[in-house]
Amino acid sequence: MGATSAIFLGLCRAGDRVVAARQLYGGTHSLLAHILPRYGIEAALVDVDDFEGIDRSLEGAKLLYCEIIGNPRITVADLPRLAEIAGAHRVPLIVDNTFASPILCRPIEHGADISVHSATKFLGGHHDLLAGIVCGPPALLEPIADLARELGPVLSPFNAWLTLRGLATLQLRVERSCATALRIAELLESHPRVNAVDYPGLPSNPSHGLAHALLGGRGGGTLGFDVSGGIEGAANFQGRLSLIKRAASLGGTHSLIVHAASITHTQLTPQELEAAGITPGFCRLSVGLEDPEDLIADLTQALD
Repeated sequence: MGATSAIFLGLCRAGDRVVAARQLYGGTHSLLAHILPRYGIEAALVDVDDFEGIDRSLEGAKLLYCEIIGNPRITVADLPRLAEIAGAHRVPLIVDNTFASPILCRPIEHGADISVHSATKFLGGHHDLLAGIVCGPPALLEPIADLARELGPVLSPFNAWLTLRGLATLQLRVERSCATALRIAELLESHPRVNAVDYPGLPSNPSHGLAHALLGGRGGGTLGFDVSGGIEGAANFQGRLSLIKRAASLGGTHSLIVHAASITHTQLTPQELEAAGITPGFCRLSVGLEDPEDLIADLTQALD
């Protein structure tokens, strides 16, 4: 969260207001809803596809923020449309590109002004570093860098080396993860114990068209699905998994699964969870590099 915090605190001052998509990582939601107000910065949350609502909310705002693939419902943001709206209000569009990585999307090429990554995820790719990266034009980055130098969210040399090591295999890992994730999504979509699957690579998904337009037709390496039986059903299912591990990170060599409401989005109230579409049985699966057949077998036995 250091890079994201530096963006907001570097570009905004007390009395400013920002607009963000509602489909966000729980930590980012907490930053917007609870931390920024301590600095006198107000945040308005709007559904990422509510373009009229975003347009209205941007009046007098300082910036627009979204995730290219929203966490955890895996909703793809229409970056060209959002860039057009932000441009009309003369505010920067800032995009968290963590779930896509530069292999699937480069937001600045689609109208964004700043792209931010949790390098802990796909860029590093091995579950062994903490890092954040902010990309954009020098004029916008200067106040962010100034704040980072003062407050400390600066990448350490060793974590920088680990990130560079990860970049060497980034394309291979992302392509493998995407291919396996699609196979798993197809399996889960037809399973009787799964109520719904959120994955842009599926033709049935509302974000499928945007995945073709912005992600090269790929759906990413992370998917979400609602297990029948609510919280208890999801807990029983995850407890039976053996190859897939229960952990909150993503984008690495190992497949990881979380129960969103109780792990990644605990900062949200029941009403906020409902508004974000996070059901009691919702699980987020980050697909790693294991053999696809082994992952499918693990999921199948745990669901059955």
